[in-house]
Amino acid sequence: MHDSHALPLRAQPCSWPIRIAVACALALFYCTGYLLVERHPPRPPIEFALTPIDRWIRFSPRWVGAYQSVYFLLPAALLATTRDQVRRFAIGFTAFTLVGFSCFILWPVRGPRPAITPSSGMFGLLTRVDLPLNTFPSMHMAVATYCACVAIQLSRGRCRRILLVALPIWVLLIGYAALATKQHYLVDLPAGILLGWVAQFLAWRTARRDQDCRQRSIRGM
Repeated sequence: MHDSHALPLRAQPCSWPIRIAVACALALFYCTGYLLVERHPPRPPIEFALTPIDRWIRFSPRWVGAYQSVYFLLPAALLATTRDQVRRFAIGFTAFTLVGFSCFILWPVRGPRPAITPSSGMFGLLTRVDLPLNTFPSMHMAVATYCACVAIQLSRGRCRRILLVALPIWVLLIGYAALATKQHYLVDLPAGILLGWVAQFLAWRTARRDQDCRQRSIRGM
């Protein structure tokens, strides 16, 4: 039997209770901060000019399900099986969240959501909870991109090949839904994607380098 404390951090297993606790703490941190910033903007929000694509995609509350499906990507945190992976996930998630919230505080933007929207169903619930602020960058796209990249990073073999195709399509559908529900402007989406990707890249940069070194060592044996 191996002593887990004798293993390097990257190999020390992380128990399910700790993984779940970290995931819940990050979700609470994100939701609490998001709602506080949204309800207390430090200055009057501005509005972006609509692009031709913003105008071309008509308002459709039926896309709210696809928009909210981003939360099904959050369990990517539970794919982290070692303490190092959990630590990296938490660092990356916290980093892009703080950057996004800082943008909301320094530069509040009002989204293009119509003044009159359905008050019932899932879209009605969304509008009661989420004010038409906190648009740039799109945190929906940042979360979706970050979690998708993490899931691909932590997967192997056939599962990884499937996720490499399925998850980008899912992220793009969430992006389209963000425009169709008028939660975001077009310009919000690439900013959110870049934010999530950079956070994941930096958080896992040394992990990828270590993995490449191990693979080269195995091939050289």
